[in-house]
Amino acid sequence: MKNRGFIVFDPVLETSQLDWLVVPIRECPDAAAERRVVSQHFRVPHGPWGPDRAFVQPVIVRRSRRRVLFRQRSGLTL
Repeated sequence: MKNRGFIVFDPVLETSQLDWLVVPIRECPDAAAERRVVSQHFRVPHGPWGPDRAFVQPVIVRRSRRRVLFRQRSGLTL
């Protein structure tokens, strides 16, 4: 099973992407472990800034019985 990657939503302009990470539930049993994983593997969220109006959204966490999915969207505002 692939447990980390990214998806480019617009391959031509490359202005938006989604970074994702999947970990087993035993490695991330509670909210404190979620915060640790987020701080180790993802960027700090911020609104659009700079000449390209780059942004990073907060990490979204989804849980199932066996896995935890972390997703973060980032890109450029055109």
